Amino acid sequence: MIHKNAVGKSDPHRLSPVRGPSSELEAHVDSCSFDELPEYAAKVRSIKKEPYFAVDLFSGAGGLSLGLHRANFDVILACDIRNDSIMTHRHHFGGCSYECDLSKRKVINEISEQLNKCGEISLIAGGPPCQPFSRNIKWRKHNEEVSAQHQELNEDRRELWESFISIVEQVKPKAFLMENVTDIAQTGEQEIYRSIINRAEKAGYRINPKLIYAWQYGVPQLRPRLFISGTKINECAPMKWPKPKYDSLEEAVTLDEAISDLPPLKGGWDEKWDEKYSYEGPKNDYQKLMRNWLDIDDEMIHDHLIRKVREDDLETFKLMRSTGIKYSQLSEEQRRYSVTSKAFREGKQVKQNQKMSFGDKYNILKPNEPCLTITAHMSKDGYWYIHPHQNRTLSVREAARVQSFPDGFNFYGGPSNRFHQIGEAVAPIVAFELGKSFMKSIKNEKEFTQPDVVPKLRENLINWYESNKKEVELIWTKKREGRKIIPSNIRAWNACLGNLLPETFKKNTKEKNKPAILGDKDLENRKKETYQRLKNFWPTPEIFLQDKARKMKIKSFSLEKYIPSLELFAEELIKDEIDWSEIARKEYDLFSRNSVRGALATVGLTTEIKQSIFISRIISQIMDIDHEILKFSNMNRDIHIGHLLEMDKDGIGYCALLALSKKDNKEKIIEKINTEDLEINNIEKISQVYSKEFRDVS
Repeated sequence: MIHKNAVGKSDPHRLSPVRGPSSELEAHVDSCSFDELPEYAAKVRSIKKEPYFAVDLFSGAGGLSLGLHRANFDVILACDIRNDSIMTHRHHFGGCSYECDLSKRKVINEISEQLNKCGEISLIAGGPPCQPFSRNIKWRKHNEEVSAQHQELNEDRRELWESFISIVEQVKPKAFLMENVTDIAQTGEQEIYRSIINRAEKAGYRINPKLIYAWQYGVPQLRPRLFISGTKINECAPMKWPKPKYDSLEEAVTLDEAISDLPPLKGGWDEKWDEKYSYEGPKNDYQKLMRNWLDIDDEMIHDHLIRKVREDDLETFKLMRSTGIKYSQLSEEQRRYSVTSKAFREGKQVKQNQKMSFGDKYNILKPNEPCLTITAHMSKDGYWYIHPHQNRTLSVREAARVQSFPDGFNFYGGPSNRFHQIGEAVAPIVAFELGKSFMKSIKNEKEFTQPDVVPKLRENLINWYESNKKEVELIWTKKREGRKIIPSNIRAWNACLGNLLPETFKKNTKEKNKPAILGDKDLENRKKETYQRLKNFWPTPEIFLQDKARKMKIKSFSLEKYIPSLELFAEELIKDEIDWSEIARKEYDLFSRNSVRGALATVGLTTEIKQSIFISRIISQIMDIDHEILKFSNMNRDIHIGHLLEMDKDGIGYCALLALSKKDNKEKIIEKINTEDLEINNIEKISQVYSKEFRDVS
């Protein structure tokens, strides 16, 4: 078997393009237009004594709506920009399924106005995409022409998470639920995540973020997602996340348990499996749920179809299945796609871990485990989802089963539309479990007045640092020289000399021979002395780069191996335009991205802090979280650190955590942070002044 996939060569296995069959769906009998929404809400109120209205923003096909509906919410409005998704939603649900662009201010205001005519809204939920166009051109912001073009194109647009929060702010529901990929709380997107927390807290909501894997609640796939719940103080009780149904992957619903009852397929849009096989019915509890959740004829299976399998792919599937080898282990002649990165193929110098691209593009799913996460990309190709027993990719219905869409839930459009709708949805079973928890909070009037403890913990942490500043302040983090504000690039340089370099120090023999506490203190003193001497040598990055004797000077500290790293970093800091988010994502020879982020965070130039076991332990103690949850999960650490520190624009919160980690009596201090109202004069006013001034300088 030889694949002809080189540029300019023919591909004898290429299939003729055949459009897959399209599915048309009628609107639900109780559907209404956007203008008719208040009238529809009034109609529901006349039928039900106490309806619980919900709104599904960025609804897609309606996975979230389906779960909320089962939890006894009335989803009166769903919004999405894709016509095929809205057509699917409109078929299954009453109320308004509204095709619109939620990035438009006018649309946001119109939606808020209509919802405020509908009476009390119990829940606003949704998963706003968080890949704003503006982020893709940040690196070109120095180009005035590009910047002006971007401003013109997006004059009336906003990032979609802002659209979600804006509607929450204007409508003031009892609660909200935001779902997103975990990246939003991790490196590169922390600012978005913390901004969401900031806006929601100001609007009067208690915030409770949680990393949830779909398999924990009975969905047969991994699917890690970040859910952010907000419950309005005085109008809703704090939301308690539902207890997982399964505690380990070994207990979870498997792929086989999800799809083993579905008839076999060979491939081809016109394949008529029902002429060869009959559906024999569900074999286990999960399959029974998929058959019984919505009405469907006993022998009917919608959307059980796949595209035709190419002959060369069929041979590849057979070879991988019979030998157990991965796609990346096949010979080049046996592969249709390259497994090396484009940069590496073009001869560019790349690191070892950057030589491979998506190496195992073809993947045979394991039958006795939950499926890999189903994504919208499945609409373009399904090679990452090869059936565990048959030499083909998953069908539309099998993908829907994995996502926990019941068999009675049909999808509008062609196969690509249907795969896309399934992949971008919130798993309905997860939505149902979360919906039940929100319903309990909305009804639990006894706990409506419970305050949000996290903002108070944040305030107490910063108050402790401010009130003990002379003793605990990290000397390189000073924001002023007398009354003069230190420019941001000099603050970054100070962080380099005070944090990046000294943090590489280890105890010398003299420090090791002392009792641990004394040895630690001596090490910290040596770091401070080193910073002060380095700062005297090179107060600015320009002076460092101009100093021809810099190598000789730094040799006296035994730090000569860091000269290339310092030079690279200093060159960044003397540029006319500095994008701190880009600097925080780079490595500078021996200075890792994690270390650079940590240094910049101490002076408030990034929200992306350095991960450490010491910080995670302090976070677990302050926020009363099991340390095991944070210890082995970067995602969970980022989520809870971001929640505690919120915007932290001047870096005081992060500096407080670092200072606290070095204290011998940290446990007693944490106990005070958790139990006392520490006071410091004008702390809020000080923080506001700092934040404004630093923004101006930056």
